[in-house]
Amino acid sequence: MAEREIVVYGASGHGKVVAEVVISTGARLAGFIDDGVAPGTVVLGLPVLGPFAWLEQRAGSVAVVPGIGENRVRAKVCGRLRGVGVELATFVHARAWVSPSATLGEGTVVMAMAVVNADAWIGRGVIVNTAAIIEHDCRIGDFSHVSPNAVMGGGVEVGELSHVGIGAA
Repeated sequence: MAEREIVVYGASGHGKVVAEVVISTGARLAGFIDDGVAPGTVVLGLPVLGPFAWLEQRAGSVAVVPGIGENRVRAKVCGRLRGVGVELATFVHARAWVSPSATLGEGTVVMAMAVVNADAWIGRGVIVNTAAIIEHDCRIGDFSHVSPNAVMGGGVEVGELSHVGIGAA
């Protein structure tokens, strides 16, 4: 089987950051999917390929990285994607650290300078934003957002759809 094409769902601010995470890994990013941006629009030098319907036609050949900042909307879109058989891809920025014993759920993105330490469990569709620190044995629920510079000590639990604000400790 041919390698899956990688696209970011969402071509606005958060989607741009996610695109740069993908690019930092050396992976080839085909472009963006966005229901509110005209196909052919160029964002960060990459095309907007189309809306959700574009993905439905390519379900077996495309992997999607969620680029939507709002937790509930990201959860809804990821549910729709899984419903039509589209793979959710997980990416870690080349300048982030994720312990080999940590678990990252599908569709999770870890930004630059973030740290995820030993035996941490990160759910599906989670944003671990720039320079966030998730220490050992933490649990982060599905479709949560750990904002830039947020720090969690060992054993912290964050529920599904939660938002840990910028600089929170």
